[in-house]
Amino acid sequence: MVYLQETEFEVGSTKSPMDGKLIYSSDELPMRDRIPVWHDMVWRNYVPLQIKIAPHDNFAGQVALTQLGGVRVLTAGSRAQCIRRTPKLIAQDSEEYLMLGLQLKGSATIEQHSRQAQLQAGDFVFWDTRQPYTIDFPRDWEMAVFQFPRSAFTFSPKSIDAFTALAFHGQKGVTQIASRLLMGIADEARYQTFEHDTPLLEHTLGILDFCINHKLSDCELPPNYNEVLLRRINGYIGANLQNPQLSATEIAQAHGLSLSQLYRVFQSQRATVGEHIRQRRLDRVRYELVNPASRHLTIASVARKWGFLDTPHFNRVFKAQYKITPQQIQHQALSDRQLRTNESKNRME
Repeated sequence: MVYLQETEFEVGSTKSPMDGKLIYSSDELPMRDRIPVWHDMVWRNYVPLQIKIAPHDNFAGQVALTQLGGVRVLTAGSRAQCIRRTPKLIAQDSEEYLMLGLQLKGSATIEQHSRQAQLQAGDFVFWDTRQPYTIDFPRDWEMAVFQFPRSAFTFSPKSIDAFTALAFHGQKGVTQIASRLLMGIADEARYQTFEHDTPLLEHTLGILDFCINHKLSDCELPPNYNEVLLRRINGYIGANLQNPQLSATEIAQAHGLSLSQLYRVFQSQRATVGEHIRQRRLDRVRYELVNPASRHLTIASVARKWGFLDTPHFNRVFKAQYKITPQQIQHQALSDRQLRTNESKNRME
């Protein structure tokens, strides 16, 4: 984690150990290489961007990467700079993210759709990587950026255009609740990763959905009925994931829809109903496999709990999704816990 003040940039602090991966630290580089390497690091770990930094004889910066249920979280800070996402860069890039920027230190101005959001510490904002935007950091700054796939949210493109580049202030109201949660995740990420914590991700998305709906209401642009219906359906799926008989037919009947109507509602998800159910089940299984509270359970029993009755089929789809077997991810989580335990003991000594 980077700590920024108006007159001093503190890097390389030994007081902030991180399990999150440190991917850039300016104090590890010769002065002449710091800005060029910063440009390359930002390009590779965010999305392709133009970066303007005034010449510095003391450029300083740091970036760390962690995960929240598979969502990348990059915590970065540096000297003043201006970042642009241009139509030309968008055309060269196939990634589609709905970014959330949480201001930790300093200030920032985010411009998109001819709107500007002014951020102070504790505020957050969304921006869409498929549309041009500008981010200006006038002084030393620190920001945590959550790289959500656009599909993580069920809002229509029109609604997304309406709430991007609007400031969600962290000082009062429902957005204060979201800000404190995001702050807690960013702060705790100095010590651990939430890579396998799918329930925490779903909880975070639920609170952000709540904040966005309030923002859209304030803008007099209520979510359309399909979005409301999709959130109800997602809630129903989440409550019935353990039912191995859960199907598109049952979901449609429970919501008074025909199958064709259900499929139309799901078009914005870029996945079929069956694919959506399978992915959520796989995420739940993965979370349980790395959860210490479930270490007494066999992999087959965890899979059955979440609706996978055919163990060989489960093993195939799990590896196809995560590029790792259930056994490997379980062993990896055990090793990570042992490493954290040892590091904790070392810190106490």
